[in-house]
Amino acid sequence: MNDVQPYAFGRQGPVPSAAIGGLEKLGDRLARRLRGIVEPFSGGRPLVSAKPLDDTMFMMWDACVPAFVNLSIYRLPPIKGPVTLRIDAELISLLVDRFYGGHGKRLTGERREFTPTEVRLSARLAEQIMAALVQCWSEIVPVEAMLVGRETNVAHAELMAGETPVLVQSFEVDIGDRTPGLIEIVYPKDGFAGLELPGGSKVPEELRVADPLWQRQLSRRLEDVRFSARTVLARPNLKISELVALKPGDVIPIHIARNLPLLIGDRIFAQGTIGEQDGCAAFMIEKLT
Repeated sequence: MNDVQPYAFGRQGPVPSAAIGGLEKLGDRLARRLRGIVEPFSGGRPLVSAKPLDDTMFMMWDACVPAFVNLSIYRLPPIKGPVTLRIDAELISLLVDRFYGGHGKRLTGERREFTPTEVRLSARLAEQIMAALVQCWSEIVPVEAMLVGRETNVAHAELMAGETPVLVQSFEVDIGDRTPGLIEIVYPKDGFAGLELPGGSKVPEELRVADPLWQRQLSRRLEDVRFSARTVLARPNLKISELVALKPGDVIPIHIARNLPLLIGDRIFAQGTIGEQDGCAAFMIEKLT
């Protein structure tokens, strides 16, 4: 089989520019809202800037994410698939320090978990950010945010396959520290399929290019697939006492029904009767189900 070629089932076409443009505009509005969300914790007026939308693969984004980070996984129907909110661990630590009157103490050494205070603040931040995101999305299409879970390591989150195309919306948050923190929202690119956009446009549910050669090859291969067929002649019922009392030579009376099922796997494919043909037991199909 030298002619076998890889094929991506459910392959989607490119997301129309209307969806990309809508996300770019949404990012600018969300950046302004993020300033108001972060300000009560930072003790000053933060600078929040939206970075250009990144059209990439999940594995490329994953490779750039620190081992210790705050991740909140949401569902945003009608957008399909998981939407991930990332908040840098250093940004959370700085905001906690500033909120309690510090001067922005940075993380030192390798960390594997947040303090209880940091957990509470990160959850509060995530809820407010997603509420603002839902409000911004309402100007494009109504969405509903549903929390799926939280994690501190991308590898443990099991979000999606590495080859999955994603759209990453990033925001740099500068609270006067040397290095701006990062907040990101990661959308599965195929999640916009079938989404109604302003102006009556719609992201195609499936944009597949017909491939007659592939279809013929697939049909030819499927014709050679073998399935195990079986039938059940009888299902006698025995009490436990009768079952444990059985010994060689005992006879169990059975009744063979007029119509018997022909089973393929666990599915009844047909009904028929048991008989004989050319000296062998045979099953005659009388009805396909």
